[in-house]
Amino acid sequence: MKPWKETEIMENDATVLYLIRHGQTDANKNMIVMGATDVPLNDTGREQADSLGRRLNDLEVDIVYSSPLRRAVDTGRRVFGGEKTFSYDARLQEFSFGEWEGMGFDDIARQYPETWEMWFKDWSRAKIPGAETFTGFMDRVLTCLGEILERHKGERVAVISHGGCIRAILASFFSPSLSRGYWQFKIENAALTEIETRPELDVLIRMNYR
Repeated sequence: MKPWKETEIMENDATVLYLIRHGQTDANKNMIVMGATDVPLNDTGREQADSLGRRLNDLEVDIVYSSPLRRAVDTGRRVFGGEKTFSYDARLQEFSFGEWEGMGFDDIARQYPETWEMWFKDWSRAKIPGAETFTGFMDRVLTCLGEILERHKGERVAVISHGGCIRAILASFFSPSLSRGYWQFKIENAALTEIETRPELDVLIRMNYR
């Protein structure tokens, strides 16, 4: 027997959050860190976004927020077309990796072995040369999210962003530790993650839907 009534979980006051990661880029394909660097989707990424758009053809969305980086903008346009209202916010951009931007994973591991290891162990303590801080990244993403949720209570909101940002958001909802919770979630390219949020309960409805 369920400890709640189905209708109590699906009340109309819920805010529905659709988190969508951008489609594949050449950097994703070749395991190169791009972060805040503005790179386009590749052919596969465009096909992924088009496919997700077809899958979500009947999805009810009131407004779309997006990172202003091209890979997110193009994904959003391909998924939702020109029928939705888009709002762009730089706080939804990917983590800025400083000197690691444009480097392959193997090269980073070889040139920055201690920092690379710390990145996966406890990235709040990883000191990447020229990169933004863990605290700064989390603050900007979660402050932006909080403003969106406050502004659109009871609505259906899509957010087109990046793997790191979506992990940060999921960690804030479902993990007691932001730094460790970040690594609990694997976010696929051009995939949708849905959260229903209300004051008393947040529910992960689906993850990596494509």
